[in-house]
Order: sequence, then C-alpha cells, then structure tokens
Amino acid sequence: MLIAGFPAGAWGTNCYLVAPAAGEECVIIDPGHQAAQGVEDALKKHRLKPVAVVLTHGHIDHVASVVPVCGAHDVPAWIHPDDRYMMSDPERALGRSIGMPLMGELTVGEPDDVRTLTDGTRLELAGLELSVAHAPGHTKGS
Repeated sequence: MLIAGFPAGAWGTNCYLVAPAAGEECVIIDPGHQAAQGVEDALKKHRLKPVAVVLTHGHIDHVASVVPVCGAHDVPAWIHPDDRYMMSDPERALGRSIGMPLMGELTVGEPDDVRTLTDGTRLELAGLELSVAHAPGHTKGS
C-alpha cells in the first residue's frame, strides 16, 4: 500500500493520497488550504490517478482545495451531510471573527459531484475498501 502525505497551507493540515501501489488509482484525503499543487506533485511523483476525494470533516483547513482538485480530475467528493454546508459557507463553521479575515484569499464552494458519507458506509474506491465511522465531536460530521 502507498500512503503519500504532506502538510498543506498555513495550518499545515495533512493531506493524503492512498493507493494500493504506485502507478495505480488513488483516493485523496483532505485537500485543505493551498493543497492543490501538493496533490498534483504527489500524483506525478507516484504516477497515480485519482478516483475520489474523501473529506474527514468540513473545516476549511481540510476542504479548501476540494473544488480545484475535484475539477482538475473530474472526481467526486465524499463528506458527511452534517458538514457539507462548510464547503460553501466556511464562515458559518468558523465564526465571523475567524472566517472574515480568511474569506478574501479563499475560493469556496462545492465540487460538481458531492456524495454522502454516513456511519457504516463501505466504499470500494481505487482498489481499497474504506469503512466510515461517524465520530461527531470536533464537528457534527466528523
């Protein structure tokens, strides 16, 4: 199994690409703030083809690059429904005092294809079996 990761953006939030091996399909996990170029670099380095983006929760440091990453590769994004609104309205999730200063530098929105993750869901993506465990606390949709 190949797990490639890097810290992205001002928050240094980890973004991961997971695949059975180099040269195969992969899943991208949490492409956060300023992660798009790092994703492209890792895809090229490991010769990977993305088939989906999985979001562990909706905070902007985990989802800020979901639109450009999904758009560049025509792949869906998976997220729990309780956190979906955060992709297009991060200020509501962060609060006005934190969200407002960031809004000028962020492009927010949803990718064209957003799919629902719920507790107990099993996904078969890129030759991997992923199991979803809903663990609210950090956010309602974690």
